[in-house]
Formats: sequence, structure tokens, C-alpha cells
Amino acid sequence: MKQIINRLNVTLFWLKNRINLFYLLSFIPLILIAYSEVFGVVIAMYGFILLLIKKSNLSDRHEAGKIQKVLGLTIILGSFFVYYALVPFFESVAFYGRANYVAYIFGLFLVFFDISALREAFTPLFLVVAASSSSFISRWLEPHLTPYIPHLVSLIAAILRTLGVGVKTYHPNLIELQTPKGPLLTEFVWGCVGVHSTLIFSIILVIVLFEESSSLRAKILWSVAGILGTLFVNIIRIITIFLADYYYGFEVGGTVHYFIGYVLFIIWLAIFFYIFSKRQVILEKIRSVKQKLF
Repeated sequence: MKQIINRLNVTLFWLKNRINLFYLLSFIPLILIAYSEVFGVVIAMYGFILLLIKKSNLSDRHEAGKIQKVLGLTIILGSFFVYYALVPFFESVAFYGRANYVAYIFGLFLVFFDISALREAFTPLFLVVAASSSSFISRWLEPHLTPYIPHLVSLIAAILRTLGVGVKTYHPNLIELQTPKGPLLTEFVWGCVGVHSTLIFSIILVIVLFEESSSLRAKILWSVAGILGTLFVNIIRIITIFLADYYYGFEVGGTVHYFIGYVLFIIWLAIFFYIFSKRQVILEKIRSVKQKLF
């Protein structure tokens, strides 16, 4: 009995800690999200992990004032009803989903920390909102960018011809490979463009650059370089799939199509962020080489 009382005392002492209570309350809604949308909880969980990473920063923040706490509690209570505001516009929205979670965490920040702590809330909440909205953004972009697909088809065909592959194109987005086993007609659709990987990269880029103390100019330059690099990787992905189709047939090409995007994207992420983390060292080496040459 004494052991049970001691454990309860330890638990109560732990819960009295403002930071521990904040994280406990942040985690509980993930159970509701998992119940209503199993796959949707993954994105919310990533947001929670980003919150955990910021624990040391949050422990230095002051407690919120009374008026701010009341506002935060109001938002927390309102977060459970976000579903009813969204369901007329988004049929697939879950009863307690990611939008509710974003409002809930925002309210928790107002309850537990002073207003300046909202800076720490940006990246976790941005991740959940942006990742949840990526498919919607893709559908919104589709009618605006689809007219430009024929230009991409022409570029892909030109690269394939340079590599010695026989290609015919048919307006607007058909590519016929003149394979050794006969012609193979393929259609270049919206999903082939690589918008999803570009959006995912952009989300990760915003999160990383927001946490960096670099100048705005440097952030913009790295953002442009990162997006252009992602587009270039997407072209490599498409060319690789067509080469697999040409040399090994549609069945092998289909298998390559399934995994090549993930592989190239992960490799590109690793390369880009490695270079980004070593940017000062790289710049110093470039400067030293310039001095030696000139």
C-alpha cells in the first residue's frame, strides 16, 4: 500500500510540472485522431514530435496571464467543434482530426506560455496544416498547371532521344517508346509531374529554414536551389522509369515506377540538407580556392 501511495505522489508531482502537463495534454488528442482516422494520426504525430524537440526552449518561457489563459481555454473548447465548420466543405474530414488538433495545440500554448512562445508553435502546427493540405493544394494546382504538361513531355522526349531511345509524342501528353519488342504507348498524367514530392520538400524546407538564424536573402537562395533541385530529381525519376520501360518492358518499369520516386527523394533530401548543414565549410573552401586561383 505504501508503494502505491509513493507512486501516486510521484505521479502527482510530475503532473504539477507545467511542461510535463502541457505535453501530456498535447498527446491525449492523438488517441482520438487515431480512433477517427488511423492514417491521419501519422501527420499529427510528426507535429507532436516537433513539439518534443522544443521542450528545452519551452521550459524557459514564462507562464501566461489570466486573460490569455481564458482565451486559450475558449480555443481549446472550440477545437472540438472545428469538424462542424469544415464538414460542409470537406466531406472526408474526420470528427476529431488534424484541424481540430491544430486549434487545440494553439489553445494549449495560450494557456501554458506567454504570447512569445507562439514562435515555437509555428513549425509543429505548420507541418500538420501543410501536410494535411498538400493533396488539396495539388488538386487546386492541377487545372492551372495541366496545360503545361505537353512542354514537359517534349523535354522528356528530347532527353530520351539524346540517350538513344526512339520516341514519338502525341498531343497533348502521350509518349510512345519505340522499344526493341515494339511500340509502347504511355500517358503522362498529373500524378507523374512530381508535385507531391515538391510540396513535401517545400514543407520540410520551411520548417528547417524557420529554425535557422540565417539572413532572409540566404534563406530565399537556399529555397530556390532546393525547389529547382527537387524538380531536377523529378525529371531524373521520369527518365529512369521510361528507360526501364524501354529496356526491360512495362512490368519492370511498373516496379521501378513504384519505388524509384521514394528512393530518389530520400537521397536528394539527404544530399541537400547535408550540404545545407555544411554550407559555411563549403563557402570557406570555395573562397580559399578562389584566392589560390586569382
